Amino acid sequence: MRDLQTRADELARDVVAMRDRLKQQPDLPRGVRGALPGTVDDALAQAARWIGSAAEKLARVRAAQGPGTCTAWWGICPRCGPTLQAEDGRSWCHACGAGWGYDRSQGPCGEPATYLAMDAQGGTVVVCAAHGRHMQERLDGGLLLAIPTSS
Repeated sequence: MRDLQTRADELARDVVAMRDRLKQQPDLPRGVRGALPGTVDDALAQAARWIGSAAEKLARVRAAQGPGTCTAWWGICPRCGPTLQAEDGRSWCHACGAGWGYDRSQGPCGEPATYLAMDAQGGTVVVCAAHGRHMQERLDGGLLLAIPTSS
């Protein structure tokens, strides 16, 4: 994705350069000189930003899926629990004020796993302390087991 972002940025710069060269050709008809409006390179630059944003999200997902991380696919404040709010690609906890420069409510948690949660049907998932505290109140017939840590 980063390569694709770089190529989109380069294409936007190439469009600007070509537009400037066309404008400097007085012998060309006006329709040809103005054939590349500024909206073309603006759209390409915006596409590059969107691709970059997608690449950041993908990198965050991959990092959060490492061994020993919480596998819950909904964000949570590590201190307060399910108290997140998100707007314009950023999130924050409305209880403690902690903030993140990305939308933590959308995607995998990625905090260190500290519990194994098992539902009444035997399904299991490893979760962080905050997700474990939140799940403990909701595991009707299930178990929440602390994962031993090596000291």
